[in-house]
Amino acid sequence: MHSHYKYIFLLAIAYSNFFLAQLPQEEKMMVRITKEVWIGGMLHTNGMGVNFNTAKFKTYKKKQLFNLELLNLKHEKEYKIFGSFDENAKKYVYGKLNSLYALRIGMGRRKILFEKLRENGLQLALNWSAGPSFGLIKPVYLEVFKYDLSGRVAGVSLERYDPEEHNIYNIYGRGPWAAGLIYTKINPGLYFKAGLEFDYSNSREIINIIELGFAVDSYLNNITTMVDNNARRVFPILYLNFSVGNKFY
Repeated sequence: MHSHYKYIFLLAIAYSNFFLAQLPQEEKMMVRITKEVWIGGMLHTNGMGVNFNTAKFKTYKKKQLFNLELLNLKHEKEYKIFGSFDENAKKYVYGKLNSLYALRIGMGRRKILFEKLRENGLQLALNWSAGPSFGLIKPVYLEVFKYDLSGRVAGVSLERYDPEEHNIYNIYGRGPWAAGLIYTKINPGLYFKAGLEFDYSNSREIINIIELGFAVDSYLNNITTMVDNNARRVFPILYLNFSVGNKFY
């Protein structure tokens, strides 16, 4: 009787080895994937941004995420206008005191809801992340007309925007982006984001993702970006993210 069970056991081992040998090489390699890396570009309700992400496998369907993101957060009342008829003049936002950027560093989780059933199928995943968000507040600089004693234009000067001195009659246009960079202030805070990922890549080792979700940044101190508008600490957005990357063994 014991010898009978022994033969069954040996037969089962032989059958499993035979079955594994018949699996496509790509499927066998997928079991060994432990890490994913991807970069993305974001469009959101108050601007755009870029991000870098990595994921490590916790289980087959759950992954630990690391996110690094930089995005701008515009005020909903921003509207660009021309300050001069000169074609070399750059459009500017009248009444804009500061530009706000969010630098996010966070950790999170991703859970696969629906796997790909075939090579060119669609995978659906839910992810979230949270962590510190550093609000980078950069003052706006404009090019303004300077007049001589006779009231004629003597030149153009680069100056930090002052609503008491600058108006639509003496603003020539927007200054260089780097102007005022050294005067950028940091306002610490926190962020949270969550989204649905749709991976539509044609290969299981390649990452092509569209992600739709929401996020909110909340800062320690109030931030004023526009004249005559209330300062804010909380900045919610809806976003659409496009990412490409790869999986590693």
